Amino acid sequence: MMEVSIGGMIGLYGGMICGILGWWFGRKKARENRGLDELYDHIWQKAKAYSWYVTLGAIYVFFSLVVFGIELNIAMVLGILLLAHLGSWAIIGAILSVNMSSPIPLQPSRVKFGLTVIAVSIIVFTITSIVTGNWMFLLLSIPPNLIGLFTALTPHREDFE
Repeated sequence: MMEVSIGGMIGLYGGMICGILGWWFGRKKARENRGLDELYDHIWQKAKAYSWYVTLGAIYVFFSLVVFGIELNIAMVLGILLLAHLGSWAIIGAILSVNMSSPIPLQPSRVKFGLTVIAVSIIVFTITSIVTGNWMFLLLSIPPNLIGLFTALTPHREDFE
């Protein structure tokens, strides 16, 4: 007999509802501030296109794990793919938004370094979590991801002088 996880149901549908409400309120506020223009559309279309490359990379990582004989849970793989796609879309969109609206453009080398830190951290901790069967290792990826994000989104201090 199949067990129903109440916490899983709350997380799945509660997360979806919170995401839709956040998207709706954000668009409403942006519309009030005249923020939904051609630049906004361009930034988020580019971010969506780049996020598919990240998703493709994640798919290749999972196929590689299967080739090495590691058994994967379908729900876990789909969840990580969804997180990789939506997370990369948000991070890349934020980087493009900051870069196109800031008077001091971001340095491409810092952005590439920050994104590399994020990608390597996610890959290493995801593989560790899959191999050990303990998803708590994914929580250890949060500090390196934040460091990579701040590195990518902050201009070099010498640019302010």
